[in-house]
Amino acid sequence: MTAASDIVVIGTGGGGLTIAAELGLAGRPAVLADQPRFGAALEAVEAAGGIELTFRTSLTDTTAPARLAPVAATSSDPATAVAGAELVIVCVPAFGHEPLAEILASRWSDGQTVLWVGEPGGSFAAVAALRAINRRIDVAFGDTNTLPYYGALVSGPGAVGAIRKSGGTLVAALPSSRLDHVAATAAGIWPWVTPAENVWETLLLNFNAIDHVPAMLLNLGSIQRPGGTFTLWGEGGTRGVVRVIEALDAEYRAMRKALGIANDTPYEDYLVGQGLAPRRGADLYETLHASLLPTLAFRCGPDALDHRFVSEDVPYSLVLGASLAQEIGAEVPVIESLTTLASAASGRDYAAEGKTLAGWGLGGGVAGLTAAVTDGWW
Repeated sequence: MTAASDIVVIGTGGGGLTIAAELGLAGRPAVLADQPRFGAALEAVEAAGGIELTFRTSLTDTTAPARLAPVAATSSDPATAVAGAELVIVCVPAFGHEPLAEILASRWSDGQTVLWVGEPGGSFAAVAALRAINRRIDVAFGDTNTLPYYGALVSGPGAVGAIRKSGGTLVAALPSSRLDHVAATAAGIWPWVTPAENVWETLLLNFNAIDHVPAMLLNLGSIQRPGGTFTLWGEGGTRGVVRVIEALDAEYRAMRKALGIANDTPYEDYLVGQGLAPRRGADLYETLHASLLPTLAFRCGPDALDHRFVSEDVPYSLVLGASLAQEIGAEVPVIESLTTLASAASGRDYAAEGKTLAGWGLGGGVAGLTAAVTDGWW
């Protein structure tokens, strides 16, 4: 597969494969790229002649048909792949943002649009990498707060299954003046994606940080048992766990308010807005238990805390949130407590190794942080 394309998708996990397949089925085949160490995933797509995509109605849906979605080409050299592309969509875990940003900093060109889809923060990493080489160019960067899909999981070589969300995915632009263009680009692929005020809003709407970490850390005895599965938001979603999720969400909402962001929508409403819950119940406990989340079966084992629900979401979401809170003078005792608990349970110092604003060169309090996202430079 060697056809030219004006779209490049970087990432061969569940999210990246689903995005590339969605584009292919819409008649816009993209170049699928990733770093050489993920070459096996690229080879599987090559061998299959595309990506086998199944859009399910639930995590347990076994009747949805699979469709083979074409890709224009595959590449194990992302730096070369992005040259000349009009649109680049990066969908990698948060810990992959900075390595990719550094690889690509010298390869971006004026007029490109780059969407970092999935874990938020990619646009900050991209600009920080450009600043490190003193290169300022006219690229419209965009960040989403989450994937536009739920349960996007690789099901086999070159095969992926996912559920389309109905809302709850927001996209912001860096600089914020490019929002109309970035939001229109994203909505042209995923009509249910809506604009956010700026990239602080998407950063502070990270659902993974809000619901993954409490469910993991407050169910340690269950998830670390050898063998079997555990439903984190089913049997693990007790009223106490749900209260911690609510308290964590309240801290993220308070930081949004401190930064002047109008969006005060609680996590509970986003469960409904994403299409994951049918309606809002009497309280978050009822809403969550009526959602798709309790059907997710987590595979237990002694190494459970190595799962990205902790090893990614704590250092790249909670630690970053605590760093932001310190900069703007917000109190976040739940974020700090969960970070401390995760560090003690994992035997790692997440506060020391996690992502901070200083790592991106950001600071200056509310005024400085607001100016940075407005200007797209700092």
